[in-house]
Amino acid sequence: MKHNHAIYQIIIAILISLFVITGGQTAAAKDNIKTISILPFKVNSAQNLTYIQDGILQMLYSRLSWQDNVMVVPQETVKKHLSDMKNSSKTTGIGDIARRTQSDFILAGTLTSLGGSFSIDALVYDIKNKRHMAFFEQSKKKDALIHKVSRIAAMINKKIFDRSTGAWEKMEAEKHAYIKEMQRKNPEYMMKTPQWQDTEETHGWKIWKYLF
Repeated sequence: MKHNHAIYQIIIAILISLFVITGGQTAAAKDNIKTISILPFKVNSAQNLTYIQDGILQMLYSRLSWQDNVMVVPQETVKKHLSDMKNSSKTTGIGDIARRTQSDFILAGTLTSLGGSFSIDALVYDIKNKRHMAFFEQSKKKDALIHKVSRIAAMINKKIFDRSTGAWEKMEAEKHAYIKEMQRKNPEYMMKTPQWQDTEETHGWKIWKYLF
């Protein structure tokens, strides 16, 4: 009986140890989750593009959400805080919405329509390090905007959160295929004037000059 009792005590001790270890790992994982708020994109257009504005927010929300790694603040929460800030007499900015939503990052952007073409500009603000990174895509057709938003989301996932997605891998494959084709057609010209201008390579972190 004493022998069995000792075995039971050992088993219980092991289970408690495992619980403590896994519990600590879970807590650490939660502590490492990054939080990002997506602000409504500003629209510069003579047309009513509200439905596209809303679509961009929904697409970015779904594509940037990453279980146990990245939490995107619900749009209802963001809009409520923006409304409260608008009604406040105090000066407000990126830092204020970050504090209110407890966000590590803030994503703001602009959708511009001019002459039938569209451009999407996005800025991701790293609040802790007071820096930002820019992302940009253009489209000659409204129907291609979904694809362009997916590209921006893939770049943000990779450059900000170090997350490789199917969209990112496809972009990389297309880039390398293009470079090889250009090298095959004209190696000397390719060496002198690289033709591939990809957003994820030409934009990096920049210091955020505005205090908050």
